[in-house]
Amino acid sequence: MKKPPTPLQILLERKKTGWSQSESAAKVHVTPRAWQWWEAGKRTMPIGLWELFLIKAEVHPNYKFIEK
Repeated sequence: MKKPPTPLQILLERKKTGWSQSESAAKVHVTPRAWQWWEAGKRTMPIGLWELFLIKAEVHPNYKFIEK
């Protein structure tokens, strides 16, 4: 992944998980306000956090989340 996600990508992937903005924020260790900013396009989501979200959502094309 070379580019940060668009606000629409963030919203759509979150909706697919069924997680709220607060739940999604907690998964990547940020505040709910940060998540809201990303979905609103007020801030750019860091690529590393996007990848972490995709891994935890179990949709990352290259990695699988294994919880111990």
